[in-house]
Amino acid sequence: MPTVLVTGAARNLGLAFVRHYASAGWQAIATCREPAGAPELAALARDSGGRVRVERLDVGYEASVGALAARLAGAPIDLLVNNASIPGTGLRQPFGETHYAEWAEIFRTNTLGPMLVSERLAANVAASGRKIILNISSRIGPGAGYGFVAYRASKTALNQVTRQVAYALKDKGVICIAVHPGWVQNHRTVGTAAWTPDQSVAALAAVVACLTPTDSGKFFDPDGSELPLVTQQLAPKPYGMT
Repeated sequence: MPTVLVTGAARNLGLAFVRHYASAGWQAIATCREPAGAPELAALARDSGGRVRVERLDVGYEASVGALAARLAGAPIDLLVNNASIPGTGLRQPFGETHYAEWAEIFRTNTLGPMLVSERLAANVAASGRKIILNISSRIGPGAGYGFVAYRASKTALNQVTRQVAYALKDKGVICIAVHPGWVQNHRTVGTAAWTPDQSVAALAAVVACLTPTDSGKFFDPDGSELPLVTQQLAPKPYGMT
């Protein structure tokens, strides 16, 4: 029976990932910062017939990730979903009024977190049958207009993390990709966003099901089409680049 581990599983997209794969017969390890404050996840675990296991995890902190890695030592993880993400409170801070402390927290969760979790759980993924790391990114990163600056920068950086992890784990047969989930309803966007979390996860699961090693390091839309990485600027130049 394959196993999925999902970060940020308390609600919204993360909870939908757990629900989708548990209903498909997978074992699901659902992680979140405060399990006691995640009633929907607790109910899902209670009704899952033992298929859902809830673990405490704060992805941006080495001690928390290391403790989880120790608890899971030797356990294969077929699909690692790096979903945990925060937008920050100052999404539209005017230029000149940036909250740099919040920037640090956003990057710790959205960019450093997936790198840290991928490093600490790489052996678990490599020991599995499917060997996939899925980073939930966003194509808002290079979008036009000023605003959402820290969030955009963190997701753009996550795409490069994805590419680097793909290089690092290539010899172990691990596939690491980034995906844009679409405009998904959550506690902030209900009534405006186009997709429910379950609709998004169904589309992303279809992308995951079709992955091959040649896809590793790429960035995908939920319809399976490839998106450009803004850092993939490798055309030959007369001045050279190594």
